[in-house]
Amino acid sequence: MLSLSSSGAGDFSSSWTWGAVIALAALVVSTWLVVNHRHRDQTVQWHQPDYDTARDALLVLNRLSLTTAVEGVTAELRELVDVVSRLRIAEQRSPDLPFGVIVAELEGYRANVLPQNHAAKLAGDESLLDDYLALARVQGIRLQAARTAIVRVQRKIEKRIRN
Repeated sequence: MLSLSSSGAGDFSSSWTWGAVIALAALVVSTWLVVNHRHRDQTVQWHQPDYDTARDALLVLNRLSLTTAVEGVTAELRELVDVVSRLRIAEQRSPDLPFGVIVAELEGYRANVLPQNHAAKLAGDESLLDDYLALARVQGIRLQAARTAIVRVQRKIEKRIRN
């Protein structure tokens, strides 16, 4: 009889041990999930303003791509100044993301806007046509380069958020 109760105690002990192991494993997994979720939330909160700034810049660029930019006439140029300053702030927040490339392309774009009186000058001197067409081409190239840089930044942010 002593051997029966002894084997019954062994069974209880081994079942209790398996239960403890399963409970410990569940505790470790749930703790890891909570820590990982909090880390991901912090990463999302950190990069969300940068992602929003890149999205806003893309919206402004899409509107600018519809027409040739003319100094003092194109309303989106004023928005572009605000977006560039926000991109500079994003660059300071996350220096490892290539926000500087976007800023450089947008500043190059702003440097190549047509003068406000370009139509009157062109009517007076048709030799300026090539110069104005070159400015318009550079605007298009800069816009596309800025878009490409924005998409690259957004993908890097999305990759960091996923991991």
